[in-house]
Amino acid sequence: MIRIIKTVLPLLILALLLSGAVFGFSHFENLDGFEALWMTVTTVLTIGFGDLIPVTTEGRILAILLVPLCIILFTYFMGLIIGFIVEFNISPLRRSQSMERKIKRMNKHIIVCGFNPMSRTIIDRIQEEKRDFVLVDPDEAKCEPYIEKFNIVIADPCEDDVLRRAGIEKAEGLITSLSDAENILIIMSAREMAPGIRITSCAERLESESKLIRAGADKVINPERLGGTRMALSILKPAAMDYIDRVFISDQDNFKINEFLITEGSNLIGVSIRNAEIRNRYDLSVMAVKRAGQIYTSQLADFTLKTNDMLIVFGKEDNLNSFSEASHADQI
Repeated sequence: MIRIIKTVLPLLILALLLSGAVFGFSHFENLDGFEALWMTVTTVLTIGFGDLIPVTTEGRILAILLVPLCIILFTYFMGLIIGFIVEFNISPLRRSQSMERKIKRMNKHIIVCGFNPMSRTIIDRIQEEKRDFVLVDPDEAKCEPYIEKFNIVIADPCEDDVLRRAGIEKAEGLITSLSDAENILIIMSAREMAPGIRITSCAERLESESKLIRAGADKVINPERLGGTRMALSILKPAAMDYIDRVFISDQDNFKINEFLITEGSNLIGVSIRNAEIRNRYDLSVMAVKRAGQIYTSQLADFTLKTNDMLIVFGKEDNLNSFSEASHADQI
């Protein structure tokens, strides 16, 4: 808005000034409309052909005022034009440098490689969880509308240097949703640069899943098979699918499923789930416990918790936050 005012207001002033000059020369010098316009143009441009010159005192005063005022306005417009040109060339560089500084400060963020409808859904979910993320895609036209909204590296994620710019060494997770060949290259590079990072990849074809796993992906998802399975189960097992949707997808009643890591200092260490009274105190359901790569889902009441156990808990967001604060368990 300020930029528009800075541009439009001087234009209005210039238009009024030139219109006033035409009227003034017509009135003071007794000229017709075209002759008054001609005198205004030659005066403003200081070309002075000599065919028409002000002969009255009023006309000469008008010319004296007109020339410097127009020079000031023209100089102002030249400054605006130069400013636009400089900003057009420098702004992308400055914005890129600012983005890279911001990414360098990130820790435990998620890198999303490829911008398409699927990754747009992925980003929406990440944002709902209020997690930091970096989008990497080489298509500037697709990314441009989101430059101010997302942290974006506009470059080919198959290149090692690009993954470093996205902060691969400090990232917690990597999601790839490009072609199978590109996904394999990205996964291999990421696994080499950040051995501990968790990698999830999309598979275009079912036969590519094993290759993506061998390349280093922790989880491979085929959208067609997953979507087809969900659609079938929505008819075959509608109640079960409604429950899964409510737990994992829907925001109905503000229910969520979260993971809690039992770390040193947590008051849950050495306590069974029954004695922790997680359901009674916080109205939460412990769905599973992950320990040393194994997931336990049955007879959890007598399960005694240890350091590095992972609790998978379902309930309302406020209750999940209260449980995290009271138990000193890290919410993942």
